Parts: sequence; C-alpha cells; structure tokens
Amino acid sequence: MNLRKDFIYIILAYFTAVILIVIVNNNRFTIFLVLLLLTYHIYSFLEVRDKITKDKIFFERSLISKLNKTKRESEETYRRFTSLSTTLGSGIIIVNDDGIISFSNKDVNDYFGKDYNNKDYNSLVGISQLYKFVNQAYLLEKSMRDQIEYNNHFYDLIATPLIEKKLFRGCIIVVHDITLIKTAENFQKQFTADVSHELKTPLSAIKGFSEILDRDKNISEQDRNEFTNLILKESTRMETILSDLLIISKMDRLDYELEFSSIDIKEVLIESSNTLSREIGKKKLNFNIDAKSCICLLDKNKIGQVMINVLKNAINYTDEGRITIKGYIDLNNYVIEVTDTGIGIKESNYDKVFKRFYRVDSTRSRETGGSGLGLSISKNILKKHSGDISVNSVINKGTTFKINIPIKK
Repeated sequence: MNLRKDFIYIILAYFTAVILIVIVNNNRFTIFLVLLLLTYHIYSFLEVRDKITKDKIFFERSLISKLNKTKRESEETYRRFTSLSTTLGSGIIIVNDDGIISFSNKDVNDYFGKDYNNKDYNSLVGISQLYKFVNQAYLLEKSMRDQIEYNNHFYDLIATPLIEKKLFRGCIIVVHDITLIKTAENFQKQFTADVSHELKTPLSAIKGFSEILDRDKNISEQDRNEFTNLILKESTRMETILSDLLIISKMDRLDYELEFSSIDIKEVLIESSNTLSREIGKKKLNFNIDAKSCICLLDKNKIGQVMINVLKNAINYTDEGRITIKGYIDLNNYVIEVTDTGIGIKESNYDKVFKRFYRVDSTRSRETGGSGLGLSISKNILKKHSGDISVNSVINKGTTFKINIPIKK
C-alpha cells in the first residue's frame, strides 16, 4: 500500500465521521467517534511514518549499493587500465584540467628516472623537451606529435586532449621509446653510405681504365692487357660485394630459415680447406688441419661459408708462415680454432672486425678482392646456429679465430 492511498483513507474517515456527527447529533456518540477517529489517525500516522522510514532505509541501501557497484566498476576499470599500461611497453602520462599529473605509469618513471604521479606538470621542467611538449599540449588543448632525445634515448610523443561535454578535462601523452628504430635508421644510413663508397671504388677504376682504352688507340698490347686484367679484377670484386650484400639481405629477412641436416663437422672443415688450397699454395703457406669427427645438426652450406670466410681472412693477412685448423669437442660445444701467423689485429679492433665493411688493412683487402663483409656474414650465420665467434691476436705474430657451435643432434 503506498502513501497516497493511506492519505485518501484518512480523508475518507474524517469525511465519514463528520457526516455521522451531523446525522446522529449525539454528544456521547460524537465523543466516541472523535476518539475512534483520533485512534485511527494516530495508528495511520505511525504506520505511514514507519513506511517512510523503511522506504528511506531501502532507498539509502539501494543508493549505497549502486555507489559501491559504481566504485567497484571504477576501481576495476582503473585496475585494468593500470595493468594494461604496464604491458603496453610505452609510457603514459595523464594531466588533469588542474595541471596535475593524475597518472604516470612505470615506463615513464623508468624512462625519466622519477615518479611524477600527483605532481604538477611543471615538475617536468628538468626534462626541457618533454616539458615543452606537455605544456603546449595542455595550453593549446589539441592533438600533437613530436620526437625528443633524452639521455641518449629517443622518444616519440603523442598528445591527445580529453574532452567531456565539450569541456577540456586535461590531456593524455603516450611516450614510445624508439631508440632501437632510430639506431636501425642510422645504421641503415651508414650501411647505405658504406655500400655506395665500396661500389664507387671499383666502378671508378673500371670507368677510368675503359676511358683510357677507348681514348688511346695506340696503346701497347702489354698496357692493354694490364688494363683489361684490372677491369676484370675490379668487376670481379664488385660482383663479390653484390653477392655478399645479397646474402646479408636474405639473412636479415624475418622469414629466413636455415636448412639443417645431420653432418660431420670435420668433413665441412676439410671441404672448405680444399676449396682454398690453391690460394694457400700460391702464398706457399704451411697448412695443417687437426679436427675430431662430430655429427651435428647444421646448415652445411652456411657453416662451410663461415669456414671459407675465416680461412680467406687468414690467407689475406698472412704473407709467410702457416695456417692451422683445430677442431675439438668442449662439453656441449664443437670448437673450431683457425690460427695464422699474419700481421695480427689490435685488441681495440677485436669487435670492429665483425662489423660490415671493416678492414684491418684496407689496401691489402681491396687488393685481394675482399668485400669487407665476410666476417660479418660469418658472425650472423653462427648466431642463427646459436653459436658465436671471437678473436685473439698479437701484432706481427698472428691471429686466432675461435668458433663455438652448440652440438645438436
């Protein structure tokens, strides 16, 4: 029964009592009726008050329940947001309409070395480029994008205004660490410049010798043959560079896969040595190979290419003496040591020899037709086999390249 009906019943009771008083016109009856009416009125009043109290309690409980539900949903949404912010791998900064950083995730704190939560965005002033970006995004209330550098790291910044009912409520700034991308871009630019430089040298030589042959019709047969041989040598060197670049291009692809098979590593070492036996004989170098047999799951062609590259390097930088290959098993690795008695490598250049186009002696390498990519390719191949290569050397006494290949069957 609702309150409206209760009030109607009370009014009807009073109306009925008035009519009875008028009709009966008896004092005792009137007093009795008034007392009865008063009793009913008090009872109805108490009942109505009780209902109002119950309805109030019910409404309060319902309201509290809805508020608690809303609070739980808000907390769950915030928890999901914070959980997502930790897995994004990017920084997030939220500045509210009062200029306070209401949220700053762990990535931002790691990037810039400080917790900015619940601080005025002016606290970013120590990072001038970031502060300038956030300040503009907050004041201009518009979407923005920029890149900054801080502590040798590069960051991509994206700002988006937070609008609610056409009112500015702050802004959110997403921070991406793009250091690896920038490094790759710089590496690619350097690599392109190196390729251009390496190809320019043989091309210039071919062009120059060709122009001499074309211009001078009375050139001697001996000079003509010499220039022709030089053109052939430079074109062969350029072909080698392009071939190695093609190998690098293939290996840099994400879908590049090795062709594994069970092979005896000793056979690969022997075949590689036989391939270069003519070059070894030309320089009258002593050569020895001492390797144990070991069946392992490898890409035979690629490991063979590694051995040829390392052996070529030893031949190119050794004018007299010997080259030895030693192969043995060390725990779960097959170790190959290629040792020469050549010019050696400075310790400060150990890491450089595996970089693309690096040469210990650029003149000597170009004379032999090397591309400067062999050791870089070898390191990449070994990496794809979960192996590695290192170097140890003494100037004017010789160099040892040590190759470790995990034994997998």
